[in-house]
Amino acid sequence: MQHTIEIPEAGLKLYMPETLADCDEQQYMDVCELLHRYHGNKIGYEALRVQAVYKLLNLEPSNKSLLSSEEDDKWTNIYMISLLVDGYFEDKDGQKVIQINFAHTPVPHIALAQTYYGPENYFNDVAFGEYLDALRLFLDFSATGDTALLYALAAVLYRPRHKIGKKRRNYNPDTVAARAETFKFLPDGFIYGVFLMFAAFQKYITTATVPWGGNELDFSILFEASGDGRLESVPGLGMDDLAFDLAESGTFGDFDKVRETNLWTILLQLYKLKKKDLDYTLNKKK
Repeated sequence: MQHTIEIPEAGLKLYMPETLADCDEQQYMDVCELLHRYHGNKIGYEALRVQAVYKLLNLEPSNKSLLSSEEDDKWTNIYMISLLVDGYFEDKDGQKVIQINFAHTPVPHIALAQTYYGPENYFNDVAFGEYLDALRLFLDFSATGDTALLYALAAVLYRPRHKIGKKRRNYNPDTVAARAETFKFLPDGFIYGVFLMFAAFQKYITTATVPWGGNELDFSILFEASGDGRLESVPGLGMDDLAFDLAESGTFGDFDKVRETNLWTILLQLYKLKKKDLDYTLNKKK
């Protein structure tokens, strides 16, 4: 979805994405760079809005001398357009929080000396171990703000392809550190964009209703509080323990095999176990 912006006096008709989810690859990285600076307290919200207008509309600041009235008109137009950037955010407890209502991969690949490919949409090709390692880095950065963790997070999720075929190389945690060093040469907008992409996926799986075998599976039950107030399977609070539990059960093999198993296969198994437990509790009450 896009806003159509017309400036008759300049003979311009422009188009601006309505939300972060509507941005193309370059727009996504440009906005994420501004968000990184904003969240790092390097620019204020008003500056973010104005700079976002220039980035999203591909405008270049002009050094042309203008009459005072023309200068006023220009900044009035910029200000009015910048109000549309509010649609990228929602207010939570008086804070502006970016809306991340998407589950696609906004930047499918990025190039340096070679090309690195990110996960498929909805993380369909992500292994459980890859997800666990990315989750740990995601939570650590959220707690500390250590930029080194962002490079490592991107290095977990973005890898070269196999020499034959179109799939990313299998996840190998031993290669992450070297790739993270290489990724220090990538734009901040891409690196922070990976963080927001993972955040968006986290939000998605806590509310996802997934079609499966003619039914719709409500994955929110995996993240509901139990009767004693504890959280059951909230990512980051128990996923590593779940990996060990699944290894002990032997359903997918040993611990290494569990980590190699597709993320959605694991989530479906957890859903089945949780649903079975909820049905048992309900029947017991009856």
